[in-house]
Amino acid sequence: MPAATYSVTLHHLSSDAKMVNHAYPEVQLPTVSNSQLRDLLYGLSNAAERLTIYEPASPEIRIKTDRDAYVVRTRYRRLFFVGHETILRGEEHTVGHILTEITGAVEPDKIAPRPVRPTSSAPMAHSRPPIQAERVPRWAKIASMSVLIVGFNGTAVWMLMRPPATLAPHYELLPDAESKVVLTRAAGEYRTGSQEGDRRLMIGVDGTLRLAKFGAGLALTDEGARTARGGLAQGRTVLVTNDPYVLAIRDADTVVLYGSTYHRHNP
Repeated sequence: MPAATYSVTLHHLSSDAKMVNHAYPEVQLPTVSNSQLRDLLYGLSNAAERLTIYEPASPEIRIKTDRDAYVVRTRYRRLFFVGHETILRGEEHTVGHILTEITGAVEPDKIAPRPVRPTSSAPMAHSRPPIQAERVPRWAKIASMSVLIVGFNGTAVWMLMRPPATLAPHYELLPDAESKVVLTRAAGEYRTGSQEGDRRLMIGVDGTLRLAKFGAGLALTDEGARTARGGLAQGRTVLVTNDPYVLAIRDADTVVLYGSTYHRHNP
């Protein structure tokens, strides 16, 4: 190997490249001989074998010659010659390979490359034989599938045909004339209170319900409308909304809608 010197920088490595730690400052070695470079690379190779996935350091050796610059890192507990994967043609990045590429002279390895053991797909001698599934008669499979199909279809038909769910109790609608009487008596303005966040309900003689919420300064927000007509629920006179839901009439000045109690407001 021809005599030569190199400028070397050690990153996250001790001065002899044998120890790895992210706390190590970068070490500048301005004049490194061939033999010293070889020792540094072997030191990094040995250190790489002890690295774990929890090691925060990223050790590397940067090598500068008169013409080129090289970087050697670690990967999978081995050396990794950055940018020379194609040149090495899949060979392990050993110290000998790396020095040969840098110096141009053949450099034998002191340690033979570690062989990569191929993974065998053959079963191990002590492995259990595969457990064969118990055979089920064909007629039993067909019968099971038929039962499942009938059950699924029956459930689907029941879900389509059942009446829609409602929050209203059972009620009966009154004739139009009687419904108008109930609406006339209940017509007016009702409130749950007169503070921000309280609600207002307007009942019209035509069966229109106007709902709103008091905001800042008693401004009306969340306004909405419903329609209603007179009805009977559990023997009591009520107003049935188009939700459908029942507006309970407790007395001449009190109604209950959606669980909220409203009192007649007389300005």
